[in-house]
Amino acid sequence: MPMKLRFIMLLLIPMLVACDPISQVPSSPPAVVGTRAVIQRHRQEIYAEITAVTGKLVTTEMYLQGESIAEFSAYRGLYPVSGREPHYQYEADFDEAVLEQLFPLKTGNEVSFSGNLKRLDRGTSYDFWSHVAVVGEKTLSLSSGPRKVFVVDIITETSSGDRSKRRTQTVYFDPEYSMVLKSVQHEDGYKNYWFVVSVELPGEETNRTAPPRPRSGTVII
Repeated sequence: MPMKLRFIMLLLIPMLVACDPISQVPSSPPAVVGTRAVIQRHRQEIYAEITAVTGKLVTTEMYLQGESIAEFSAYRGLYPVSGREPHYQYEADFDEAVLEQLFPLKTGNEVSFSGNLKRLDRGTSYDFWSHVAVVGEKTLSLSSGPRKVFVVDIITETSSGDRSKRRTQTVYFDPEYSMVLKSVQHEDGYKNYWFVVSVELPGEETNRTAPPRPRSGTVII
Protein backbone atom coordinates (compact mmCIF):
# COMPACT_ATOMS: atom_id res chain seq x y z
CA MET A 1 0.00 0.00 0.00
CA PRO A 2 1.48 3.42 -0.97
CA MET A 3 2.63 5.55 1.95
CA LYS A 4 0.12 8.32 1.18
CA LEU A 5 -2.83 5.89 1.13
CA ARG A 6 -1.74 4.31 4.43
CA PHE A 7 -1.64 7.77 6.00
CA ILE A 8 -5.19 8.54 4.80
CA MET A 9 -6.43 5.24 6.20
CA LEU A 10 -4.87 6.03 9.58
CA LEU A 11 -6.70 9.34 9.60
CA LEU A 12 -10.01 7.69 8.70
CA ILE A 13 -9.92 5.04 11.44
CA PRO A 14 -10.38 7.42 14.40
CA MET A 15 -13.05 9.28 12.43
CA LEU A 16 -15.00 6.06 11.90
CA VAL A 17 -14.70 5.16 15.57
CA ALA A 18 -15.91 8.62 16.56
CA CYS A 19 -18.96 8.20 14.31
CA ASP A 20 -19.85 4.81 15.81
CA PRO A 21 -22.73 5.57 18.21
CA ILE A 22 -21.99 2.54 20.39
CA SER A 23 -18.44 3.79 20.99
CA GLN A 24 -19.86 7.01 22.44
CA VAL A 25 -21.68 5.18 25.22
CA PRO A 26 -19.84 5.06 28.57
CA SER A 27 -18.82 1.52 29.48
CA SER A 28 -20.67 1.91 32.79
CA PRO A 29 -24.02 3.66 33.37
CA PRO A 30 -23.74 7.21 34.79
CA ALA A 31 -25.96 6.23 37.75
CA VAL A 32 -24.69 7.49 41.11
CA VAL A 33 -24.99 5.22 44.12
CA GLY A 34 -27.05 6.95 46.80
CA THR A 35 -29.37 8.74 44.36
CA ARG A 36 -32.90 8.75 45.80
CA ALA A 37 -36.28 9.20 44.17
CA VAL A 38 -39.72 9.76 45.67
CA ILE A 39 -42.42 7.80 43.82
CA GLN A 40 -46.19 8.22 43.86
CA ARG A 41 -48.04 4.93 43.28
CA HIS A 42 -51.72 4.39 44.08
CA ARG A 43 -51.64 7.30 46.55
CA GLN A 44 -48.67 5.76 48.31
CA GLU A 45 -45.29 7.42 48.67
CA ILE A 46 -42.44 5.03 47.91
CA TYR A 47 -38.73 5.75 48.11
CA ALA A 48 -36.25 4.30 45.63
CA GLU A 49 -32.50 4.38 46.12
CA ILE A 50 -29.71 3.31 43.76
CA THR A 51 -27.59 0.97 45.86
CA ALA A 52 -25.07 -0.43 43.37
CA VAL A 53 -23.67 -0.14 39.85
CA THR A 54 -22.07 -3.39 38.74
CA GLY A 55 -20.83 -3.41 35.17
CA LYS A 56 -23.85 -2.29 33.15
CA LEU A 57 -26.39 -3.23 35.83
CA VAL A 58 -27.97 -0.63 38.11
CA THR A 59 -29.44 -2.00 41.34
CA THR A 60 -32.27 -0.11 43.03
CA GLU A 61 -33.95 -0.81 46.37
CA MET A 62 -37.45 0.42 47.22
CA TYR A 63 -38.92 1.33 50.60
CA LEU A 64 -42.45 1.79 51.89
CA GLN A 65 -42.94 3.19 55.39
CA GLY A 66 -39.34 2.42 56.23
CA GLU A 67 -39.46 -1.20 55.12
CA SER A 68 -37.59 -2.59 52.13
CA ILE A 69 -40.27 -3.93 49.77
CA ALA A 70 -38.37 -4.65 46.56
CA GLU A 71 -34.99 -4.74 44.88
CA PHE A 72 -34.16 -5.05 41.20
CA SER A 73 -31.24 -4.80 38.81
CA ALA A 74 -31.75 -3.24 35.38
CA TYR A 75 -29.52 -3.05 32.30
CA ARG A 76 -28.22 0.55 32.29
CA GLY A 77 -31.16 1.25 34.58
CA LEU A 78 -33.67 0.72 31.77
CA TYR A 79 -34.54 -2.97 31.35
CA PRO A 80 -34.90 -5.12 34.51
CA VAL A 81 -33.01 -8.42 34.41
CA SER A 82 -33.54 -9.64 37.98
CA GLY A 83 -35.48 -8.67 41.05
CA ARG A 84 -37.18 -9.74 44.24
CA GLU A 85 -40.24 -8.80 46.23
CA PRO A 86 -42.08 -10.59 49.02
CA HIS A 87 -43.07 -14.02 47.63
CA TYR A 88 -41.63 -13.21 44.19
CA GLN A 89 -38.08 -13.53 42.89
CA TYR A 90 -37.03 -13.71 39.24
CA GLU A 91 -34.04 -13.75 36.94
CA ALA A 92 -34.13 -13.25 33.17
CA ASP A 93 -31.73 -15.30 31.08
CA PHE A 94 -31.02 -13.71 27.67
CA ASP A 95 -28.25 -12.06 25.68
CA GLU A 96 -28.03 -8.71 27.47
CA ALA A 97 -25.59 -7.40 24.86
CA VAL A 98 -28.55 -7.05 22.48
CA LEU A 99 -29.80 -4.13 24.59
CA GLU A 100 -26.59 -2.24 23.91
CA GLN A 101 -27.92 -1.59 20.40
CA LEU A 102 -30.38 0.89 21.94
CA PHE A 103 -27.61 3.13 23.25
CA PRO A 104 -27.01 5.98 22.93
CA LEU A 105 -30.77 6.32 23.05
CA LYS A 106 -32.36 7.89 19.99
CA THR A 107 -35.91 7.94 18.69
CA GLY A 108 -36.28 5.04 16.29
CA ASN A 109 -33.82 2.70 18.01
CA GLU A 110 -35.39 -0.69 18.70
CA VAL A 111 -34.44 -4.29 19.48
CA SER A 112 -36.21 -7.62 19.84
CA PHE A 113 -34.95 -10.67 21.71
CA SER A 114 -36.10 -13.83 23.45
CA GLY A 115 -35.01 -15.66 26.56
CA ASN A 116 -36.08 -17.59 29.60
CA LEU A 117 -37.41 -16.15 32.84
CA LYS A 118 -36.79 -18.12 36.03
CA ARG A 119 -39.14 -17.86 39.01
CA LEU A 120 -36.60 -18.54 41.73
CA ASP A 121 -39.25 -18.52 44.47
CA ARG A 122 -41.16 -21.32 42.75
CA GLY A 123 -38.40 -23.21 41.00
CA THR A 124 -40.17 -22.78 37.65
CA SER A 125 -39.36 -21.01 34.39
CA TYR A 126 -40.99 -19.94 31.15
CA ASP A 127 -39.98 -18.49 27.80
CA PHE A 128 -40.40 -14.83 26.91
CA TRP A 129 -40.06 -12.52 23.94
CA SER A 130 -39.52 -8.78 24.30
CA HIS A 131 -39.50 -5.78 21.97
CA VAL A 132 -38.00 -2.49 23.18
CA ALA A 133 -38.43 0.69 21.10
CA VAL A 134 -37.47 4.32 21.71
CA VAL A 135 -40.53 6.21 20.48
CA GLY A 136 -39.87 9.82 21.48
CA GLU A 137 -38.55 12.43 23.89
CA LYS A 138 -40.32 14.44 26.54
CA THR A 139 -39.68 16.82 29.43
CA LEU A 140 -41.15 15.86 32.81
CA SER A 141 -41.82 18.44 35.51
CA LEU A 142 -40.53 17.21 38.89
CA SER A 143 -40.53 19.17 42.12
CA SER A 144 -36.73 18.86 42.01
CA GLY A 145 -36.68 20.39 38.52
CA PRO A 146 -37.53 19.52 34.89
CA ARG A 147 -35.94 16.41 33.39
CA LYS A 148 -35.57 15.44 29.74
CA VAL A 149 -36.44 11.80 29.20
CA PHE A 150 -36.77 9.24 26.43
CA VAL A 151 -40.13 7.54 25.99
CA VAL A 152 -39.58 3.79 25.58
CA ASP A 153 -42.20 1.15 24.76
CA ILE A 154 -41.57 -2.36 26.07
CA ILE A 155 -43.73 -5.25 24.89
CA THR A 156 -43.22 -8.61 26.59
CA GLU A 157 -44.90 -11.88 25.73
CA THR A 158 -44.51 -14.91 27.97
CA SER A 159 -45.47 -18.50 27.30
CA SER A 160 -45.66 -21.65 29.38
CA GLY A 161 -47.29 -24.72 27.91
CA ASP A 162 -50.60 -23.70 26.34
CA ARG A 163 -50.79 -20.37 28.14
CA SER A 164 -49.40 -17.06 26.98
CA LYS A 165 -49.56 -13.51 28.33
CA ARG A 166 -48.78 -10.11 26.89
CA ARG A 167 -47.68 -7.03 28.80
CA THR A 168 -47.19 -3.55 27.37
CA GLN A 169 -45.28 -0.89 29.28
CA THR A 170 -44.29 2.67 28.46
CA VAL A 171 -41.43 4.04 30.53
CA TYR A 172 -39.98 7.53 30.69
CA PHE A 173 -36.26 7.03 31.09
CA ASP A 174 -33.67 9.56 32.27
CA PRO A 175 -30.30 8.43 30.84
CA GLU A 176 -28.33 10.85 33.04
CA TYR A 177 -29.76 9.35 36.23
CA SER A 178 -30.04 5.85 34.67
CA MET A 179 -33.51 5.82 36.15
CA VAL A 180 -37.11 5.38 35.00
CA LEU A 181 -39.09 8.44 36.11
CA LYS A 182 -42.53 7.25 35.03
CA SER A 183 -44.14 3.94 34.09
CA VAL A 184 -47.51 3.00 32.60
CA GLN A 185 -48.17 -0.74 32.30
CA HIS A 186 -51.09 -2.72 30.88
CA GLU A 187 -51.55 -6.44 31.54
CA ASP A 188 -54.62 -8.68 31.72
CA GLY A 189 -56.93 -5.67 31.44
CA TYR A 190 -55.32 -3.88 34.38
CA LYS A 191 -53.35 -0.66 34.36
CA ASN A 192 -50.43 -0.05 36.72
CA TYR A 193 -49.18 3.52 36.92
CA TRP A 194 -46.51 5.29 38.93
CA PHE A 195 -44.32 8.38 38.59
CA VAL A 196 -41.35 10.01 40.29
CA VAL A 197 -42.06 13.24 42.15
CA SER A 198 -38.49 14.27 42.91
CA VAL A 199 -34.90 13.05 42.63
CA GLU A 200 -32.13 13.79 45.11
CA LEU A 201 -28.45 13.17 44.36
CA PRO A 202 -26.06 12.27 47.18
CA GLY A 203 -24.99 15.35 49.11
CA GLU A 204 -27.96 17.46 48.04
CA GLU A 205 -29.93 19.00 50.87
CA THR A 206 -33.66 18.53 50.85
CA ASN A 207 -36.59 19.42 53.09
CA ARG A 208 -38.07 15.98 52.54
CA THR A 209 -37.45 13.45 55.28
CA ALA A 210 -35.18 10.64 54.15
CA PRO A 211 -36.67 7.15 54.23
CA PRO A 212 -35.87 5.30 57.43
CA ARG A 213 -33.65 2.27 57.03
CA PRO A 214 -35.26 -1.17 57.33
CA ARG A 215 -34.95 -2.97 60.62
CA SER A 216 -31.94 -5.18 61.07
CA GLY A 217 -32.60 -8.66 59.70
CA THR A 218 -35.24 -7.64 57.15
CA VAL A 219 -34.91 -9.94 54.14
CA ILE A 220 -36.90 -9.98 50.90
CA ILE A 221 -37.75 -13.44 49.62
